[in-house]
Amino acid sequence: MKTTANELWWGKGSPNIEMDEHTFLVHRERAVDYLNSLDKVFVNDQFLNWDPEHRIKVQIVSARAYHSLFMHNINNMGKDGDVALFFGLSGRAIREA
Repeated sequence: MKTTANELWWGKGSPNIEMDEHTFLVHRERAVDYLNSLDKVFVNDQFLNWDPEHRIKVQIVSARAYHSLFMHNINNMGKDGDVALFFGLSGRAIREA
């Protein structure tokens, strides 16, 4: 898996919060447990980045239909029917597809 730790904005005013691996794994497990407790979830398979050379496949899983619809509506549809997100993410759980 590709890491982008050195490419993210970590400075003052950044929305990115650094955390150790253990804390990340605890939060990820809580998110997965929550999603597994639901009767249904909504899934979007999309790409991050509009530039085909730098696209990353992601799967966005959300608990509510309107979150999924929002994620679908902010994408950039490519000529082959593929999609690329062009601004922030708000899905409940995101993982590389």
